[in-house]
Amino acid sequence: MPTSRYSLQLKVVNSVSQAARRWQQRSAEAYRGAGHAGAPMSLLYVLADARRGLTHSEIAERMKITGASVTRLVDWLEDAGLVSRRRLIGDGRSRLVVMQEKGATALAAFDALAAAMRNRVFDGVPDAELATALKVLDTLASRLMTDPGLREAEEAASEAATEA
Repeated sequence: MPTSRYSLQLKVVNSVSQAARRWQQRSAEAYRGAGHAGAPMSLLYVLADARRGLTHSEIAERMKITGASVTRLVDWLEDAGLVSRRRLIGDGRSRLVVMQEKGATALAAFDALAAAMRNRVFDGVPDAELATALKVLDTLASRLMTDPGLREAEEAASEAATEA
């Protein structure tokens, strides 16, 4: 018989999953409405905090995506004139991805739409509750990324399913 903590954990997992899916759907609608694709705009947000630019590996780490995905996003943004690649001084193999003025303009226009959406969604939620939610979500995300026991349990479950 499930405990109340068990039930609460399942409800949290379900709520986080539903909220993430709905957020992605609404964000995608807003991105399209502004004439942009979602993932490339997310990369512009990452670059906005890095005036000197970022290497592909730094972008991959910050966005938690693969190098191949970074390359596709950067290619798309570069073709659109929103970013450029520059040689990293001291390392001829690496390049910095730097946001261009056109990228900053596109991000500012999009962010006005995104801010309006965030304001509507978070309306009435006290800052203290947002801070608590952020702390919990950061803890869960960190554990899901780093806990080797979780990976071992997933692998064991996968092997058991394969053998069955």
